[in-house]
Amino acid sequence: MIYVEVNFTVAAVDQGAAVACLLEEALVMQALPGNQGYRVLVQPQTEGVITLLHKWNDLDSLDAYRNGPLFAKVGGVLRPIMTGAPSTTVYDATPVG
Repeated sequence: MIYVEVNFTVAAVDQGAAVACLLEEALVMQALPGNQGYRVLVQPQTEGVITLLHKWNDLDSLDAYRNGPLFAKVGGVLRPIMTGAPSTTVYDATPVG
């Protein structure tokens, strides 16, 4: 199992548009092969801070999403309103041993 955490910021005025875009993406993403979960989180104490949590069966499924049209479409909306580069961490939760 692969988990992905993406953190980024937008101006407070853009938070609503960013979250709306991501929630729309969620409806499509949840139907993608290999996707096991997707959450959009916002920090209530700090406007504009957004975290995405993804859960994938494997890296191939994640890579197919990253190289697909949905990722490009959402990036086209979000990148212009981000106030800095996003931070992405990929975790491999494959059992060891």
